[in-house]
Amino acid sequence: MRKRFRPMAALLCPVRDDKAEQYPPNLLVRLKPYSLLAKLNKNGVPSNASLEINATWQGNSTVAIWEYHRWGLVDLTIYEIENDRVKRVHHVFAEAKKIFERDIRSRLLKKHPKESDAVIITSGESKSSSRPDFKFDDRKVLLYLEAANKPNLAPGPTWGAELDAVWDLDTGKFEKVDLHGEEIGFRKPDN
Repeated sequence: MRKRFRPMAALLCPVRDDKAEQYPPNLLVRLKPYSLLAKLNKNGVPSNASLEINATWQGNSTVAIWEYHRWGLVDLTIYEIENDRVKRVHHVFAEAKKIFERDIRSRLLKKHPKESDAVIITSGESKSSSRPDFKFDDRKVLLYLEAANKPNLAPGPTWGAELDAVWDLDTGKFEKVDLHGEEIGFRKPDN
């Protein structure tokens, strides 16, 4: 007998309105009976041409809410739901970004202190590997992220790194972290 999966919750995003200055928050809600589980953003973010907001489920009680901008992933938060309440929130993307930020500060800014410390996660076509940014593996989240300081091919000092990590949903932290930094480079301007 096949087990049918029906999510007990859903992600609600505001409808894009060019006249709106502010949007209501994005919400994680229980479907039947309807109730609010979590507000995902202070100000709502509608999906549009440069932003996608998605949900990936692991069973009926764990959901990854992820945002994807032009270059790639910009947020990944995992919610565990129990008894119609959010039991635990995992800010996986924020923790992964801290690893990249430590690396860019220690490697790029040491050589080029006036350079920006902006870390841009690249995904999809901007990424050299076909591996997904993340996927569930039972109570683990396998994470594979690539980052660069200038994915738009701008001239100047270049930094890049790959993060291959495993987030443990039971401990709420990374259990494995492998960071591979590319050699610091310099891109000449096109004339």
